[in-house]
Amino acid sequence: MYRYWLSIVLIGIEEEAVSAVRELKPLERFYHEVTAFPSLETVFDEAEYHRNTFVILNDHVDWEWDRLREIFGAHARFVLCADHAERLDAETLDHFDEIWPCPLTADLARYEMGHLQRKIKAEKDDALHRQYLNTLIDVTPDLIWFKDMPGCHLKVNLAFCEAVDKSREDVTGKFHSYIWGTSDDDAKHGEAVCHSSELAVAEARHTCYFEEEIRHAKRGICQLKVWKTPIYDEEGDVIGTIGLAHDVTREKEAQDKILHLAHTDALTGLFNRRYFYEYIEEHRKGKGMTICYIDLDQFKQLNDTYGHYSGDAALLGVAELLRLAFREDFITRLGGDEFIVAILGMFSREEIIERLDAFMKSAKEFFQLDECLMGLSMSIGVAMAKDPEVSLEVLIQQSDAALYYSKTHGKGIYTFHEDIGKADENGKEN
Repeated sequence: MYRYWLSIVLIGIEEEAVSAVRELKPLERFYHEVTAFPSLETVFDEAEYHRNTFVILNDHVDWEWDRLREIFGAHARFVLCADHAERLDAETLDHFDEIWPCPLTADLARYEMGHLQRKIKAEKDDALHRQYLNTLIDVTPDLIWFKDMPGCHLKVNLAFCEAVDKSREDVTGKFHSYIWGTSDDDAKHGEAVCHSSELAVAEARHTCYFEEEIRHAKRGICQLKVWKTPIYDEEGDVIGTIGLAHDVTREKEAQDKILHLAHTDALTGLFNRRYFYEYIEEHRKGKGMTICYIDLDQFKQLNDTYGHYSGDAALLGVAELLRLAFREDFITRLGGDEFIVAILGMFSREEIIERLDAFMKSAKEFFQLDECLMGLSMSIGVAMAKDPEVSLEVLIQQSDAALYYSKTHGKGIYTFHEDIGKADENGKEN
């Protein structure tokens, strides 16, 4: 990803060593230029030396530290070639990143320079990897932390800091009880719970899942899904854990709300009466609609004769038939053995008849599958409105009237509201 330009300046270095350095190939993603000067006085003052400058200086030339910094800048790094390094004082040694032996032969120059190249690359790679990690964890909205086995926090992300309302510096090196700022009893309990889970992770030697509760500094009590995974040393021993916590408080609150305001019928899974009215009000606007009001014939006798389990089985079967016959439509169990299918949109009478015929046929086949169901049939009342201004209440009233007509004129048939009183020669009102 990165491109690293390295400027290598040799001062007072033997020519064969200079040639050896010039022959070195740069490492991957690195570029370098090599310049050589016989003395510090011959270095170009007007040249621009950037932060990636390495100066390799022979101790035999005259040099002054202030002059070196003046020429090469505050970010340059320095290597001193000295034949009596043991004679250098501590102050001089502090100025230099490395001390190389002198005289610097060609082979020694290749070795030392290759080592320096690899060192620089390792530093650059490490810095990039740290940036990867820091950026990744800080843009993550979940809480992330790194701990040693005693439970000391070594690193945390910004989301963690927000949760505890403390800075990263304040959190680093601290334990659970201090960070979360709870009462003494809660602190001891929390510390014990955390330590217990981390021991479990270390023993399992793989990522483990937990559910925990915390008091968020801004959002109060929060429910968390927590994953903890072990960190190993070079010997394969567990030396700490990485934790990630996802706040599911709002999700659980939403789930509770959905359960409280359930839209579905508990037995059949169809939509219930309450949601039926909400849905039609929201989705019908500007659309025509057909209401099919469905009632099971002889359902009471089924319950009285074979019991409610058989009645429930019949209702479940009818619900599944409705789903298959009206896949794109809104199906509701009003209660008991009454159902409504709301077909939104403009459909012809012939299209509705085709679908009802197919549904009635499948229902008759279903009722023949078991002895207890053989006495059942279905009566249906149909009300159609191409005009979107016709109210739902009117359509329900019309479909209810058509249903009543079906039940009082033979049962097991469907009737369109517009056909009430018109006898079909086949004994079916359509």
